[in-house]
Amino acid sequence: MKVRTYKQSCVPLWFPQKFGEPYPPIQGTDEALARFVAPCFAVAVRLEADDAISIAAPFGLDDVFALTIRPNPNRPLARDWPRVIERARARWPELTVVDAD
Repeated sequence: MKVRTYKQSCVPLWFPQKFGEPYPPIQGTDEALARFVAPCFAVAVRLEADDAISIAAPFGLDDVFALTIRPNPNRPLARDWPRVIERARARWPELTVVDAD
């Protein structure tokens, strides 16, 4: 499995040009996750100093385990939503897509 990591403090520098929408600076991981295009992508895992694992998932994990993708209800539909779906289906053909309301 390929995992991408980003230094969140730099995202506001490149996000508007790449995705055509503003991305104001964030205060932390939870705020960044809340802006993700789909709830199933809004998951962060961190290994703590005591070797405990912390999981941040502001929308929960139900969509992840159900292989379901839906637009983030707290933001406008991404202009490249069809491409997001196409790429997700290429990786996970059994994916269920829930359209925007």
